[in-house]
Amino acid sequence: MGGLVGRLLGVSLVGVGLWWLWAWLHPAPEKIQIIDPDPNATLLSPVTVRGVGEAIFENQLGVRVRDEGGAIIGSGSVVVTAPVGGRGPFSGTVSYTLGGGSQAGRIEVFDSSPRDGGTIHLSSVEVTLA
Repeated sequence: MGGLVGRLLGVSLVGVGLWWLWAWLHPAPEKIQIIDPDPNATLLSPVTVRGVGEAIFENQLGVRVRDEGGAIIGSGSVVVTAPVGGRGPFSGTVSYTLGGGSQAGRIEVFDSSPRDGGTIHLSSVEVTLA
């Protein structure tokens, strides 16, 4: 009986090890992926933001434009085209007001907690704002 238990335990451990190896080699996709704008792109207001993602609450994702100092200079939302809570494409435009000349900035797409409004997922891309 001890040989059978040992073999079963060994098979179980190998199975768990193989599962972890598979999970490590095939990570789940990010909850929010920005496709457009491209990193380091030079943008003019309004900016079109496209990507793929999933939203927790009402399929809405927030979008922010930040200047080089980190201040929010534009914001809006996009709708994920998928069943509620599902993964799908999103697209929208956000206007921003830039004080001064061309500068580094960031586009952020995020999901907020319906419980407390805190950010639960965030994806961003560095750009040049003009």
